[in-house]
Amino acid sequence: MRLLVISPDLRHMGGVVETVKLLLRELEGKAEVTPAVLGRRINQTGFARFFRTLADILNLFWLSCFNRFDVIHMNPSLNLVSALKEGILFLMFCLLGYSGRILIFIHGWDEIFFRRIATGRFSAMLLRAVLNRAGMVLVLAEDFRKELGSIGVDLSRVEVVSTMVDMDNLPVSSVCRDDGKSLLFLSRMIEGKGVYELLDAFSLLCARFEGLELVMAGDGPEQENLMRIAESRNLSNVSFPGYIQGVEKNRLLEKSCIYLLPTSREGCPVSLLEAMSAGLVPVVTDAGGIKDVIKPGQTAVLLDEVSAEAIAGAVAGLIDDSDFRVAVSENARRFAREHFSSHKVTGEIFEFYERLNFQK
Repeated sequence: MRLLVISPDLRHMGGVVETVKLLLRELEGKAEVTPAVLGRRINQTGFARFFRTLADILNLFWLSCFNRFDVIHMNPSLNLVSALKEGILFLMFCLLGYSGRILIFIHGWDEIFFRRIATGRFSAMLLRAVLNRAGMVLVLAEDFRKELGSIGVDLSRVEVVSTMVDMDNLPVSSVCRDDGKSLLFLSRMIEGKGVYELLDAFSLLCARFEGLELVMAGDGPEQENLMRIAESRNLSNVSFPGYIQGVEKNRLLEKSCIYLLPTSREGCPVSLLEAMSAGLVPVVTDAGGIKDVIKPGQTAVLLDEVSAEAIAGAVAGLIDDSDFRVAVSENARRFAREHFSSHKVTGEIFEFYERLNFQK
């Protein structure tokens, strides 16, 4: 099988890039894969980004003209910029005869952008037409699948998958059996991720428990303000290491017990699956695809609301109840390793490729 896999520059950071890297690795020996980049390269800004995208589209035109692929795999996000460039590319592929053999894996999901499309007669018709001409559409949450169905997308073409985790080098938390006082936030620091409520909750917890530690790892526009707040409250036990990966991330996973993501906007975060695979206890909301990858009370603690009091109450309960904490830790690790390994998820995606190839 000959595959064309289109992705962002793999030198960028983030869940899409990590997923594509794992996918390409797992496909070695299973198919003849041609990777191709669409969009700005690392450190590119301004008009260079625009011209780079045009050059990529022209390159993909020639590539798909002179190489007949069995399946084309696209990796867009549901936002304005991605929709424009990926939409042009999709139209080009259809004109070249690839209609019905394109797999669209929608990673990011901008709910506000989708609602604007869904409420516009022409925009909803356009999105419906595009997705119904694709061979298959993959989304990260059952809710996203239902939303596509609400605008008339053929749901027989839409499948829910999770992101994937490289299990080979992941550590196992070494502290969850101790006291549960090592807390970890591992995500972008933006509005909607519950970062301010989390810091407020930590202040409440520090008034009750000694020896607490919180690591807020990641970057984002809210990071500097959060650091100022932590300093103003004399929270010397909160650290901000920035964006981490590799050995540094594994070290944090090994030395942490409770993973916190009190978000109100999410797809299927890789960091959650990594934390579960390492045996951390997730304290999360049911936003986006999170509800599809956890079992409340068994593999995670589900927050009723995003508030300092709710977060603090959930964490306090885990610290006080060691039996429950250890049980959730072990359940999460077992469940994640059974369902979210790169080998398993890639196997599911490869079956979709075969389905499209068979339909030629």
